[in-house]
Amino acid sequence: MTYEEALQYIHGRYQYRIKLGLDRMRYLLEKLGDPHRQYPVVHVAGTNGKGSTVMMLSAVLQKAGYKVGRYTSPHLSSYCERMVIDEKSILPERVAALVSRVKPVVEAADSRPEIGAATEFEFGTLLAFSFFAEEQVDIAVIEVGMGGRLDATNVVDPLVCVITPVGLEHREYLGDTLEAIAREKAGIIKEKRPVVTGLQEPEALAVLAGTAARAGAPFYRVGKEIRFRLQRADLTGTYLNLQWKEEPAVPVRVNLFGSHQAANAAMVFGALHLLREEGFAWRQEDLIAGLSEVRWPGRLELIPGNPSFLLDGAHNPHACRVLIQSLEELYPGARLTAVIGVQENRPVEEMAGILAPKLSRVYATRLPYFNTALPSRVAAAFRSHGIAAVEIDDPLQAVDLAKTEAYPVSPPVLITGSFYLLGEVRPHLLAGD
Repeated sequence: MTYEEALQYIHGRYQYRIKLGLDRMRYLLEKLGDPHRQYPVVHVAGTNGKGSTVMMLSAVLQKAGYKVGRYTSPHLSSYCERMVIDEKSILPERVAALVSRVKPVVEAADSRPEIGAATEFEFGTLLAFSFFAEEQVDIAVIEVGMGGRLDATNVVDPLVCVITPVGLEHREYLGDTLEAIAREKAGIIKEKRPVVTGLQEPEALAVLAGTAARAGAPFYRVGKEIRFRLQRADLTGTYLNLQWKEEPAVPVRVNLFGSHQAANAAMVFGALHLLREEGFAWRQEDLIAGLSEVRWPGRLELIPGNPSFLLDGAHNPHACRVLIQSLEELYPGARLTAVIGVQENRPVEEMAGILAPKLSRVYATRLPYFNTALPSRVAAAFRSHGIAAVEIDDPLQAVDLAKTEAYPVSPPVLITGSFYLLGEVRPHLLAGD
């Protein structure tokens, strides 16, 4: 099997729509030898900040000398980005080999109604768990795909659970209220396993704390046991002091833009202290070096040029609010030209209302993906807030138009709304096309 054939097979399983539940994953993993039980895990759930938290935690553990597996989604440019060990993505030929091995096990269960057919995400998760086991990682940092309680990744028995800020998302699957969505996120909490959580709305915090208490799981909060003091956030990074309980504060620089990264770094700091109690030693120097070198493409990523481009995958209202706050920190008082594409099931009108105050002009485009909101809908949403909007079906053409009409001395052109949009245009921007 070639890599292209493997990808075609993986993506072909999209026909088996999202079916939340864990019995199928447990059955398939048992047939594969339970690879997910062969290494320690940190499990990360939440609405926003999951990826940044995973990246920071992985970076520090690598600096401490551990072989670290990392599973995230979605990818930007290559499916291989989802499965990484020590900053090296899985090789295409390895993906093909894993698909060849996992495929017969999965297909044997497809026709059994009591088990059911594995979805695209479930299949990918089987690949990742198998890859990390074969490579004998020291620890894996696993990001939840959606929700938590019934997510395909929630078969692991983690050393530490991390729950980043909870917001309204995937309402058709997770619920219409913060409490309902928080219950789904809290589903990753395991009996007596410590939990770290970020800055939460009161309704979400009550659900998370209550779930942890019922599970006898020690509960650590940013703002309580884990504290941070933001120094500044600018185009050189995010500067802050971190403090665990009553220990001396540690000054660090996070190589990611936006003051919201301070709270993400605090969650990482808490998780690291809990991992230390489980035997994962690390030094202050590892913390400082890991955070100062961390990279996370597509998250307030600045691509220099004339004009420059700022890429951010904000795709829900909570993420849009964080983006607006960051734009005001980085470019105070400025209004940006933006290229925006959004998935059809996103609250486009609400997102437009949040983003509009920082934008001067919008190029509304399609995603390279069938589940795309029409450019006419995106444009209309921004026009209702007084923002000039142009409809361009082709994302690359939209970027080219934004590039030619933006002043070289202006703030960068913002590209946002979906990671699928970023994945389509980012390679061309990096190549200077």
